Amino acid sequence: MLNSKKIQSFLNNYVNIHFRSVQNRQYCRNLSLLKRIMSIYYRHTIADHLEHLLRRARERIFGLDRSVFAKTIQYYREVKGQNISVGMALSRALNKKEHKQAWFVRSRKTIDDIMNFYQEVEIYLFRQPYLKRFGGFKWYRYLVNHKSNPLILEYGCGTADLTEWLLKKYPNCKYTVADIPSKTLDFVKWKKNKYKYNYEILTIGKGKNGIPIKQNYDLIVCQNVLEHTINPLDIASAFIDHLANCGVLIIDFINAPGGENLDIAVKYREMVKSFLKHNFYVIKAIDEPYGNNGIYVKC
Repeated sequence: MLNSKKIQSFLNNYVNIHFRSVQNRQYCRNLSLLKRIMSIYYRHTIADHLEHLLRRARERIFGLDRSVFAKTIQYYREVKGQNISVGMALSRALNKKEHKQAWFVRSRKTIDDIMNFYQEVEIYLFRQPYLKRFGGFKWYRYLVNHKSNPLILEYGCGTADLTEWLLKKYPNCKYTVADIPSKTLDFVKWKKNKYKYNYEILTIGKGKNGIPIKQNYDLIVCQNVLEHTINPLDIASAFIDHLANCGVLIIDFINAPGGENLDIAVKYREMVKSFLKHNFYVIKAIDEPYGNNGIYVKC
């Protein structure tokens, strides 16, 4: 395992090399800022690591924290008139087979067919809170510590668990969530009204004209989204247009075509990767050196 000095040396060398490679194109002028962003991304924070470890340890000892599904269970009881136990909620969260099979119940050849899928399936209301249950998301906010009250957009928010975690920790930031009409977006709207969450909700429509981003953001998060879309290049272009100066983009693009991971999306994948690399300063590119995650800075 590398010690802290070796890690810092690696980060300094990596940033210096990449900074020189883009300096002539005037992409970035603040080398110290880039080093700090890179360090946060690769190390996250001690608090994040501790929260993650403590929650995992607690789950091993005491079992699943019942609060993970508390809002989902309350939503089903109040809105749908269904009483769901924690055990039932967990079973739904883990039932990926039924979810995948739902895609093939009907033809998914048109954009309406594709978008309707997310108004048919309900696994995300259970699975996304479950996957976010260990927390450890302070590093998202730390990436834009150079902004006093940053504007943060979670594009393709699902159940908005990430934004709600950040909102609780950092209420002075300004939050926006966006998603297509879906079971999850209905859930998010209910939570905003029920718990008075202070975030704006944008509804994503069809195609390029359906991208609802109007203002600039200091941090844009788009994870587990592009592979489900028919126009990932348009979305990436919108991020370029609406990321503030010295803003940070966290994005991924899963390469596993089939079902809701659209074949047409995969055809754009290399173009999206190239587009991002040529329009942002690259802290870590998608697939490079490994992993779907990418982090980019606009300078």
